[in-house]
Formats: sequence, C-alpha cells, structure tokens
Amino acid sequence: MFFPLRVKLALLASALLVAGITTVSLLLLDQSSAALEAEARKRGRFLAQSLARNAREAVLLEDDLVLTVLLDTVGSEAEVLMARLLDSRGDLIASSRPGPAGPQPRLTSGSGEMGVTTAERTSASGSRELLIGARISFRDVDLGEAQVALDLDRIVGSVLEEARSRIVVASGALLLLGVAIAFAMSGRITQPLRALHMAVRALAAGDTSAQVAVTTHDELGELTHAFNEMSRGLNEKRRIESAFRRYVSDHVLQQVVERPEAVQLLGERREVTVLFIDIRGFTQLASWIGPERLVAYLNEAFELITNRLLEHGATVDKYIGDAIIAYFGAPIDSSDHAQRAVASAISVQRSIGERNKKYEASVQPFERLDVGIGIQTGPVVLGNIGSEFKMDYTVIGDAVNVANRLQTMAEAGQILITDDVASRLHGRVELSDLGSRQLRNREEPIHVYDVPY
Repeated sequence: MFFPLRVKLALLASALLVAGITTVSLLLLDQSSAALEAEARKRGRFLAQSLARNAREAVLLEDDLVLTVLLDTVGSEAEVLMARLLDSRGDLIASSRPGPAGPQPRLTSGSGEMGVTTAERTSASGSRELLIGARISFRDVDLGEAQVALDLDRIVGSVLEEARSRIVVASGALLLLGVAIAFAMSGRITQPLRALHMAVRALAAGDTSAQVAVTTHDELGELTHAFNEMSRGLNEKRRIESAFRRYVSDHVLQQVVERPEAVQLLGERREVTVLFIDIRGFTQLASWIGPERLVAYLNEAFELITNRLLEHGATVDKYIGDAIIAYFGAPIDSSDHAQRAVASAISVQRSIGERNKKYEASVQPFERLDVGIGIQTGPVVLGNIGSEFKMDYTVIGDAVNVANRLQTMAEAGQILITDDVASRLHGRVELSDLGSRQLRNREEPIHVYDVPY
C-alpha cells in the first residue's frame, strides 16, 4: 500500500508536537496528583484530629447522641468514606457507616500525647483509600482512637480525568494544525523525491543511463548527486559484465567486477593449478541408457561437481563431453591456489560418495557416479583464444597436459597430484606416495601422489 511522504511528514510533525505536549501534561498531572494527595492527607488529618478532640468528653460520658452527631457531621463530607470511634481495646464505639464487628486494628499507640497516623489501603472494588487515625486521650489516659477513611481516587481522579480530557482536545487540535503545516511545506521536499523515484524505476527497468537534475543544495541535492554517480557506476559495471561474460564464468565474473584492477585479460604467463575431472564408465553408460536419462545424469553430475569447485574459488574453464577442466589462481591471483584445488577435489569426491550412498539407501535403480581427478601446478599462458565471433579465456601449457594425463591414470574415486602440487601443500594434507610414473608423450617420469580423503 502506497503511503505518500507528505502524509508521513505531516503525521510525524504532528506526532512530535502531540508527544511533547502530552509529556509535559503528564508531568504536570503527576505533580498535580501528588499535590492533591498531600492536600487530602492534610484534610484527613484535620478531620481525624477534630473528631478525636470533639469526641473526647462524649466518650468519657458515653454520650451516644453527641457521638452520633459528630460522626454524621464528619461522614457527610463528600470525600469521607467512613468515620468511626474505637475504644482503647479497638472495640467499635460508634461509626458513621456499618462496618465489620469485633475489635479493629488501631493506627496510633496508646501512650503519650495525641498522635495522628495515616495508612493507605485498597478496597475490595480496587479503589485506593486513605485511613487516618487520631488518638483520643484525657490526661495521658488512652481513651481510644478516631478513624477517618478518605476515597483518594474520588478526590484525585475527578480532577485528573478533566485534565486528561483537555489534553486530548488540545492534542487533536495540534494534530490537525501540524498536518496542515506539514502539507504546505513538504511540497519542496517531495518534488525532487518524485523525480528520484521515477529515475529509480527507470534504473530498475534496465535504463542505467537514467540521470536526475540537481535542483537543491541540501541533503536532497546530495542524494540526487549520489544517485547519478550510482547510475553511472552501474552503467560502467554492465558494460564490463557484457564484455567479460564471453570469457569467464559467472563466479569469476563477480570477482572481476568487484576487483577490476586485479585482472588482465590480455595474454600473460602465470602460475596456476589445473584440475581435470573425468566421469568413469561414461562410455559404457551412454551405450545403453536413453538420451534423456543421459543428459539428466550429466547435468546432475556437472552441477554437483561445479558447485564444489566454485565454493573453493575455481574458474571452471569448460566442459568436454564427460570431463571438466578448471583452474585456480586466475584471472584473480591467489597464493594458495594449489591448496584450494586439492581441497575442492576432496570436496568433489566426498560429495559424490554421499550422493551414491543416498541412492543406494533408497533401494531404487540409479546410475552410479565415479570420477578420476588429476591436479598439476605450473606456469601457463592465459589469454583469449578463438575467433572474432567466439572466444574463450583459457589456459595453455604443460601443466594442463600433465593434469589431463594424471586424470587418465586415476582410478574411479582417486585424486592424483604431482610433486609440484605436493610441495605447495606444506604438509596440510596427508599424501600417499605412488612413486615415479611415466606419463604418455613425456620423456621424463614424474613423481605422483594419491590424496586420500
């Protein structure tokens, strides 16, 4: 749901005003409430002391008529819930309203001069009550206690409720005023924002040439300038992506775009680690399963293998039938390319093993997947190979040929590497020495290691 910025600004300004007024009002209400309660306590103390002083002689003389008049007079006050007199043991002498029978707790002590004690309690209905007790004494003889109960909620609540009503009315008026002012002043802000919105939509639709005129010299102007810079940057990025998409995989393309200064796509000599992966038994498999199942099998295998390679930063060069050629250390240079290559090979073999176990556990017909992997590190030439209409960014050199020969020697599930790779692992991977082997079309034998996993 679209919610205009002008409305948001209007509501925000009004909400801030209302919040400010409300905060101040609540503070004043709290102070007023405290002041009213203090006055109520003073009033209660006065009523309790007056009742104790005036009832002293009537209590001595046991004059029920005078006591009744006194209690009715005090109990007729609007804020008074109850007025009563207790003897020295707490037994009820008289009360303005019916109350519980039996001894009642006294609030004052039974010796010394006349004292006043207050206590706050909550009634059964949930309202707050203030109970004040004043001791009745004659010549240091404790005669009992006069108690007065006040309804605090009635004293304080009515005043606060009226004040709250006024605050609500004032807040509503301020809200309407704030909305009107914000609507009048937000046009200058929202106009350039609307222009930015249209430009962003154009950019999202693919128009990386979208630009917005800078019409203000404030934060909106800076935002517009930043958008224009972003648009130009995206336009340049798209141009680079379009140029390089023919040469490298999407994984490497992302790194090329993020670090264009680290890439040189002209012919250059560099040390990389080349990795050859070949699916074992594919020729026999292709001879008896249908083309649809064969293509599905290859797609599944290549997706599994490629994902493991890319996770370790490989550049997947190409797919040749049932084989994959990848290399590490180009076009983005890395010092640990040999370690990454071996780690990716181990990850590929483990993932294939897990895949086969899963299918075996399902007790359903499936085509087993096994690969042999050969890895070699050495200098190669990287460059653009092809014609005007189709080019590949690929590697050429002896390391490529050695890696290919190694994967030919490798059995299903085996990873073979040379001394050149092993020396760069720095003992981080346990190797099994297979000794010197003679590779096809090479005069010198080469030392080969098996990588257990």
